[in-house]
Amino acid sequence: MCGRYNIIDDAATRALLESLGIDARLPTRVNIAPTENVPVIVHEKQKPAIHEMRWWLTPSWAPEVSNKYSMFNARSETLDTSRAFKGPYRHHRGLLPASSFIEWSKNNSGQKQPYLVTPAEGCFAFAGLWDSWRKGDSYLESCAVVTTEAVEGLRWLHHRMPVLIEAPDFEAWLDPTTDKATLDEIRSKTSSRAFNAYPLSPEVSNSRIKDVSLLDPIDEPIEIKH
Repeated sequence: MCGRYNIIDDAATRALLESLGIDARLPTRVNIAPTENVPVIVHEKQKPAIHEMRWWLTPSWAPEVSNKYSMFNARSETLDTSRAFKGPYRHHRGLLPASSFIEWSKNNSGQKQPYLVTPAEGCFAFAGLWDSWRKGDSYLESCAVVTTEAVEGLRWLHHRMPVLIEAPDFEAWLDPTTDKATLDEIRSKTSSRAFNAYPLSPEVSNSRIKDVSLLDPIDEPIEIKH
């Protein structure tokens, strides 16, 4: 599951955009939660471009925009069979830049302790799917983060994690003409990234709080090894 993440305007995020030929900067956003607008890198006019999208996918065929079903994550294992996700998987794929994501684990007293998961180097590019919805004069672009089984070192925190796309696969993942076999191979790769997990203040559980100080660790990091 990925239900909260952060984007920091730093050298790592700028390097990711530059590697895709995008001359732009992403403003810092913290404690991003589903239904908020997020930047998604898509394939547009033969090159990557950034679109702002609602993080909660609304399929093109949906009668209305609704939060009835949890559509902010898409399970990698069922992309081919999901009515909502199989079309976007074949034709509308994107990358969601992320500096870190947040997950919760129960501590010894049974309370949920939030942790900030960061890459040891660089930033993340989450695998994303997107779709466009139109009804009358209303138009919406929305997205979901593709998730997979967590790497072994992260399973104490959560059994799911975002699918991470690495630079050699950026072009193929975004290209709408990429064949299904290649896509399946990309999404099935096990991440070899090194991570750190930092405990955070419980205040981060309130998605209305957007102060960057929320990301200050309250204890020593836990190194995630594969």
